[in-house]
Amino acid sequence: MNESLLSYVVTLSAFAFFVVCPRLGAMTNLLNKQAPFSIYWLVILGTFASIPLLILMTWMIRHWGLMAGLGLAVATDLAAAVILTSVSTKVAVETFIIALFVVAGNRIATWIGSTFL
Repeated sequence: MNESLLSYVVTLSAFAFFVVCPRLGAMTNLLNKQAPFSIYWLVILGTFASIPLLILMTWMIRHWGLMAGLGLAVATDLAAAVILTSVSTKVAVETFIIALFVVAGNRIATWIGSTFL
């Protein structure tokens, strides 16, 4: 396998592993409790519905930087919390709290990385 192809495979694999993250697991679990259909349909249809948002986030990161992309991510989390309020206030609040921890974790990780490494 040539070096370029290996780099391609490694990068795509890393992205796939990042997408399947603890936060996504937590959110899938929360939504599964409220979904009136199979968790598998939730994951499949939700993945397809997220593609335009992923592309928009990527475009924003490339043009305006990481904080712009994270801003969109937080906005989509807030939108999810607002939408979920009609189904369950508890799930909406949990969604909002998870979003806050993700943003805080990103800031702390960046600070630790730049300070100690």
